[in-house]
Amino acid sequence: MKTIYEQLRSAQIDEQLINAFQKDSDIVYTGIIQYLGTSDFVMLTYNDYGIQDGEVYLKISAIKEIETDSYDLASMKDRISFDEMHDLVNNPSFDMPIKMSDSLYDRIIKTLYEQQRVALMITFENGRLKYNEGLIKAVWQDGLSFLNLSKFDFSKQKMTTIPAEDLRGIEFGGTELQLVQETLTMIKPENHIEDVTITDSDQFREIIRQRQLDQAYLIIDTDDERKYFYVGQVIAANPNEFVMMVVDMNGRFGGYVWIRYDDIKRLLLDGDYLSLIQRFVHLNKAAGHFALPVLNAERAFDDADNILIHILYQSIKFRKLIRFELADKENFAAFPTDLNLATGLLTVELLDVDESTESPVKQIGIETIREMAFDYFKAFLLENQVD
Repeated sequence: MKTIYEQLRSAQIDEQLINAFQKDSDIVYTGIIQYLGTSDFVMLTYNDYGIQDGEVYLKISAIKEIETDSYDLASMKDRISFDEMHDLVNNPSFDMPIKMSDSLYDRIIKTLYEQQRVALMITFENGRLKYNEGLIKAVWQDGLSFLNLSKFDFSKQKMTTIPAEDLRGIEFGGTELQLVQETLTMIKPENHIEDVTITDSDQFREIIRQRQLDQAYLIIDTDDERKYFYVGQVIAANPNEFVMMVVDMNGRFGGYVWIRYDDIKRLLLDGDYLSLIQRFVHLNKAAGHFALPVLNAERAFDDADNILIHILYQSIKFRKLIRFELADKENFAAFPTDLNLATGLLTVELLDVDESTESPVKQIGIETIREMAFDYFKAFLLENQVD
């Protein structure tokens, strides 16, 4: 059986796409080996959508398994080919010329330190991996000083010491890190903004409507146990429902979401993270990177319409995928195929169903729909039969 190093060496020679599984973490890096040393390596990494996005330095001792052939990798290759065919944006690789005689660790640390480039440090502390984003402020033989930045609370900058032996890996050069790099003058304690949060459900409709009129950004936390939230602008609203144009963590267009008011747990109207994402959006729009060319970031909806019905009919007509969240917390992605207004039943065609045990057709009452996400990039890939 080949060692991890031997597998990496073969993958580098053959320019194979690989999955690198870490010890003590569920995070998997997918990419191509750029540099390989005796005890560490650098990968050009791809995001979940098949777009090359940044690089990662990893110690071989931190790797549990290298995968070179799997269903997931075959799907990723399809996504990469699809993205290349559609000329989707690629980020330039990190400028770091390395000689064969260089220590990868020394070269990367030196480059990040001398250029004061934002990086994500992966360390092993107290039996688990920790991820800290920020800047290297000093380097010595056995470690470094690191200024940890918080995008959620600018006042929480903290200088930490990272022993070299605790460092498992370093992410650098990716979209989000480059955007943080461009906003370093903003992410300072003196620019901290206290969160402005609304939890009174009686105010939700009025505030949503005002945000729409002001074209102002906000954060919506849903009334469940999900670990994500929505950031964006309200583009249509009536007393029963609203539609939000969503932006992702990189300040780029992330599709649309239709929401019922009783799906809201809280609204966040101001704060450090919201102001930072708005700055990311501004930078992306100025650079022409806000929306991928295959997506429509300029859809319009009529406030007076029954927006839910309009979206469903459009999805049926153009065979558009929707991710549904129901009142019982069930969620799934499906293609709407028929809507019976007399019975209030929507028929959908499910994805990834084992037809030997489950029907691909499902009916749901439209009154049970609490949230619908659509026109995001993953949906576009699936609509084009790219898994």
